[in-house]
Amino acid sequence: MFRGVRRPKLVLITGAGSGIGRATALRFAARGATVLATDIREDTARETVARIVERGGDGFAYPLDVTDPSQWTALGLLVFEKHGVPDVLVNNAGIGVIAGFLQHDTALWDRQLAVNWEGVVHGCRAFAPLMVSEGRGHIVNISSAASWVPAPFWPSYATSKANVRMFSECLRGELAAHGIGVSCVCPGGAATGIIGDAHLVLDTLDQTPDRKEKIQRTAGEIAEKFGPWLGFGPDVMAKGVQRAVRYNIGLLPVRPEAWVAQYLHRLAPGTVRFVTGQVRPGRLDAVGRALDVVLPDRVLDTAARISAPSKH
Repeated sequence: MFRGVRRPKLVLITGAGSGIGRATALRFAARGATVLATDIREDTARETVARIVERGGDGFAYPLDVTDPSQWTALGLLVFEKHGVPDVLVNNAGIGVIAGFLQHDTALWDRQLAVNWEGVVHGCRAFAPLMVSEGRGHIVNISSAASWVPAPFWPSYATSKANVRMFSECLRGELAAHGIGVSCVCPGGAATGIIGDAHLVLDTLDQTPDRKEKIQRTAGEIAEKFGPWLGFGPDVMAKGVQRAVRYNIGLLPVRPEAWVAQYLHRLAPGTVRFVTGQVRPGRLDAVGRALDVVLPDRVLDTAARISAPSKH
C-alpha cells in the first residue's frame, strides 16, 4: 500500500466551524495547507478561517449543508475552478441524537442518517472523481467508537457511524487502485459542541424544555472548557486525522476507550450487547429525574457561569 500525504497543500473540511472540524483545520493550516472550511453555519466557518489567518495561515470559508447533493455539486465546481483539486477531504460534519428507537419519529431518524451518513457519501461522490482524475488525494471519514457500541439509547447515531465505517473500508479498496487513500477515524469520548447540540430525548418528570436545554447546554460548555485537560479535547482527535492522512491508515480508533470498544466488539460481542443493554432509555430518564434533585436552579446557574466560553 502506498504512503499517505505528508504535507497536503489544499484541505477541505466539513463541519469546520467547531469541535473536531475546527481543530483539524487549525492543525493542517499550521503545517502549511490552505484550508477550505465548510459548515452549515457560514459564520462559524468564517471564525475558523479568522483563527487560521491570525496564526499566519491561509483559508477560505464556504457554507455547506452536507445533506444537499446540489450544494456538494456546486461546491465541487467552485473549488475546482478557484483552488484546484483538494489533496485531502475530511468528511467530519455530524450531529447526535440520544433517544431510543421508539422515541424517534421518522424525521428525527432520517435527519440523523442524512447528516452523519449520507453527507459522507455525497462528499465522496463530489470529490473522489476529481481526485481520481489527478491520481492523488486522501479522504478521511469521521466515524465514532459508537459504531462498535450497540447501546439502546443511540440507535440512529450508532447506525450512522457504523455505516460510515463500513463504507470507508469498501471505498478504500476501490480507490487504492487509483492512488487515493481512504481513512476512517473513530474518535472515543470527545469534548466538543456535539454534546450541547445533540438532540436529547429525555421525558423527565417536572422538567421543562427550557431547563432540559439549559442542563444540556451547560454540560456541553463544561465538556468543551475542561475536557482538553483530561485528554478529551478535539485537538486529540484532529491529531489522529493528521496521522491517518500522513501514514494512510485505513481504520484508526482515537483514545483508549475507542480501542477498547473495537476489541471488545470483536472478542466478546455478546458481553458488549449485555452491558450496553442495561443503559436503556427509561434508565436515562431516571438520570434526568435525579438531575432535578442534585442540580437545583442556583447550582445550575453557578455551573453555567463557570463554564461559559470566554470571548476569543
